[in-house]
Amino acid sequence: MFDGLLDNGILYHRIDEDPQPGMRLGRHLKLDARSLAYMVENDVQAMSTSLQNQAWERVIPILDQGELGSCTGNAGTGALGTQPFFDAVGQKVLTSPQDPQAGEEFAVQLYSDATKVDPFSGSYPPDDTGSSGLAICQVLKDRGTIPGYRWARTAQGFLTLLQSGPVLQGMYWYRAFFQPDSQGFIDSDPNWKSSGVAGGHEVEALELELDQQDAFNSVITYANSWGTGWGDSGRFRMRLRTYEQLAGVDLAQYTL
Repeated sequence: MFDGLLDNGILYHRIDEDPQPGMRLGRHLKLDARSLAYMVENDVQAMSTSLQNQAWERVIPILDQGELGSCTGNAGTGALGTQPFFDAVGQKVLTSPQDPQAGEEFAVQLYSDATKVDPFSGSYPPDDTGSSGLAICQVLKDRGTIPGYRWARTAQGFLTLLQSGPVLQGMYWYRAFFQPDSQGFIDSDPNWKSSGVAGGHEVEALELELDQQDAFNSVITYANSWGTGWGDSGRFRMRLRTYEQLAGVDLAQYTL
């Protein structure tokens, strides 16, 4: 699966993309062994906190990456524009939070900077190479926008991260996911796996609705970056059961 192993313990994999018009992907996988020290699963106090329903307010509008593979930059910008991160750091750098064009310009520059620090050949502009969620976090830290970031390896860890703010989630995107149902669920078709992988995508998880009877039926709501005409006004939903199935293939999630 992995294309390379660097001397400093970084595994990376470039994911082939088969997008649909106006629904670009562009996320690749980059794992750094040094991140193991910053897993939320290492935080005993955090992991012992009771899980609660969450709905983090997104201050900035849904963005639209168009035909550029900048989903990583868009997801990172979305997290900065969502509470509590907006009040903490986002409002300092997102100077026109209600202007979608300004938000998209910020996202594209963030994506561009990420393509210069990730291990994948080419950088934007002119090469629309895609990038990784980890590269986005590294750029934001190097800029001084955020003091650091944490990540999760398990469903429990992911839900724990969601207790304190939105989460960047990188995932394989299946062809069935392009067309959510009337409620915004991308996994209504039980045979979604058979549709095949269209590429890698980075999105922002910002809401959690727990099912006390069956935890795997808990619902996560995400902000996408394909404009408000897609899904539920630009958002989509996925069950924790689907998250668990994706976790067996390729998932990486970070919080600022």
